[in-house]
Amino acid sequence: MQNFYVRDIVKATKGEVLCGDMNIPIENVSTDSNSIKENSLFVPIIGERVDAHTFIDSAIANGAVAVLTSEHDEMTGNVPYIRVSNTTMALQEIGKYYGKLMIMPKIGVTGSVGKTTTKEMIACALSAAMMLGLASMTGCGSAKKDYDLYIYNTKSEIADSIQDLCKDYETETGVKVKVYTCGTQETMETLRSEMNSKNYPTLYAINQAQFTEWNEGGFVLPSTSVKNEELKSIYDSIPESMQLADESGASCGIPYNVEGYGLIADTQMICDVFGLDNADAFVADYRSANYEEFTGMIKAIDDYINGKGGEKVTLSGNAYTTAKDKTATTENMNGVFAIAGAEKWTYANHYTNYALNAVFPNYNATAAATKEDVDKLEEPLVKMVQELDMLSSYTAGPSGKVERGSEYINSTVTGYDQAVQTFAEGKAMFIKQGNWVYGTIAGVDADKASRLTMLPMKVNLEQSDISAEGVTVDKMNSSIPEFVSQYYVINKKDSEEEQKAAEDFLVWLYTSDTGKDYITNKFAFVPFNADESEKLENPLSNSLVYYMSNDLVMGNDFDAFPESWGLNTIGATIQEQLFTNPDQWDENTIRTGVEDALTKWKDSIKE
Repeated sequence: MQNFYVRDIVKATKGEVLCGDMNIPIENVSTDSNSIKENSLFVPIIGERVDAHTFIDSAIANGAVAVLTSEHDEMTGNVPYIRVSNTTMALQEIGKYYGKLMIMPKIGVTGSVGKTTTKEMIACALSAAMMLGLASMTGCGSAKKDYDLYIYNTKSEIADSIQDLCKDYETETGVKVKVYTCGTQETMETLRSEMNSKNYPTLYAINQAQFTEWNEGGFVLPSTSVKNEELKSIYDSIPESMQLADESGASCGIPYNVEGYGLIADTQMICDVFGLDNADAFVADYRSANYEEFTGMIKAIDDYINGKGGEKVTLSGNAYTTAKDKTATTENMNGVFAIAGAEKWTYANHYTNYALNAVFPNYNATAAATKEDVDKLEEPLVKMVQELDMLSSYTAGPSGKVERGSEYINSTVTGYDQAVQTFAEGKAMFIKQGNWVYGTIAGVDADKASRLTMLPMKVNLEQSDISAEGVTVDKMNSSIPEFVSQYYVINKKDSEEEQKAAEDFLVWLYTSDTGKDYITNKFAFVPFNADESEKLENPLSNSLVYYMSNDLVMGNDFDAFPESWGLNTIGATIQEQLFTNPDQWDENTIRTGVEDALTKWKDSIKE
């Protein structure tokens, strides 16, 4: 970028300079703190898994001369901080500004953060507005309608694979498909923009929490209006727990990926820690073990890590003994768990399902919660936080055990990427995550990835803490939260011709050998109709299918609590009051924090 300065960034974004010189020249823009070039502006993007604001210091250390921020109100120093309401939208405004000046920017892109593919985000942000010829970035097509079907994809991790799928589909059918991928936190904002364009998507992806907006807007084609009989049969085969239904009960979306959450372990590491030839019996006993047995196992593994093997462990009444000596697989272990303490979503969203399922039978019940219902959450939520207290006391790090404190929430120590890396490198026995980590682990150690299994979390609940009908402590201790991350929805406002194209595509995707291979192997997704007898290439997928097939699943209720309550209320409480203050994990502090968080939930309820 030439002849462009901080003052121009301020003008383009309508931002506020918090500190620094407005006359510093800006020649490059980067969203990757590791790829900073000379005279760069760093734009921290809040992604699906990771908030890049945590990388600002690293970006400056690597040479950034200015930064955007949506999370700072006051700053001092020589490096300009430009306060904007939304960094992704600000990046778009910078693009528009340059587009008017007909200046070609240089944007450094080297990889992704978490599950967010940064290049796809930038492509989505800039393609339509800037028209700057970013030909190397796939996923955001031109405005000219040179296609038969337009798909809006929100999973950045499959951006390349879905392009390949559509090429294969065109080869087989002659139907040309345009795919627009945008997997950032601004996914819905971008979709709204696309729906207001001349050529909106016919097939698009949303989650359950977003359904009401699009259904009320008239953009959802229910199964009762579908013309293709094969597709109707697919809709009819969706289990009730996975239905995306309108007020009439009609199915309105097809789940394209089922996810699960729990403790992920390397079965070879299990064998080496406990001196076993195979891990099958151990895994089976663990699944049905109680909380007390679970905590005993953790202590024994910690002793093993510290050179004190030979401890007896009991799981489901069966005895196991830790090995005396470490092996090549276990020699680098420095903690029992890899925990992304820097990422509030890892314990404020998915993890809360263990408390929510004690009170609410399903998503709809959570969404319709009364103040009295919310009050019932106090004890389960307190126990959930106490459980996290125990887990986080045994945290592995990149260079040794991580002690709670200010460093604990440092993204370079316990960020999502770093936590997955720590586990992948054999430094932790378990990682508290979902099956989506498989690809990243495989990228570090393919052999380790081939040996993975998913295990249930254990909850420290008494039966008296559970008010949801039919739910028992034993069931919760042997189950994992199961959830549909996204649904394919057909646009009701599109033409019958294009709706037919979408219907035909979905039938091909779910019934053809090519389509099914993409779903299970290339996307590494778990289809809603997966059969336990049909083994998948991904072992974590097979683990999830086991729980699904044996009715060992819990609901995904966290999507239904008030918007941002998880991250900005209970998540912030845990991170700011507890993770950064290691002496405050006492019951009174925890209970006070939980009560305050629940009060905010109740304040949002209009009765």
